[in-house]
Amino acid sequence: MPSAGLKTIIALSLVLAIGFLLVILSCALYKVYYPLLVVATYVIAPVPNWIAGRVANPDDFVDSAGGSAALDLGRFCTGFLFVMGIGKETLPFV
Repeated sequence: MPSAGLKTIIALSLVLAIGFLLVILSCALYKVYYPLLVVATYVIAPVPNWIAGRVANPDDFVDSAGGSAALDLGRFCTGFLFVMGIGKETLPFV
């Protein structure tokens, strides 16, 4: 029997998938493909975090705080892309 946390994650992922489907279908229906830039931004957003995680050296003895500049940069770029994806919806396309 799944716990309440797992049910919440499954429900939210279902809502996200339906939202992406509706954005793609609305773009095809009205033949205006600018909202697909928002979907592309959300798909590309985790890539800097993934690259920074690969680049960061876990055996670095100089950095005793547990973080590194590469990880911080990756998290910053990922956060920027997510915020840009939210803000991009408010910009009018002329």
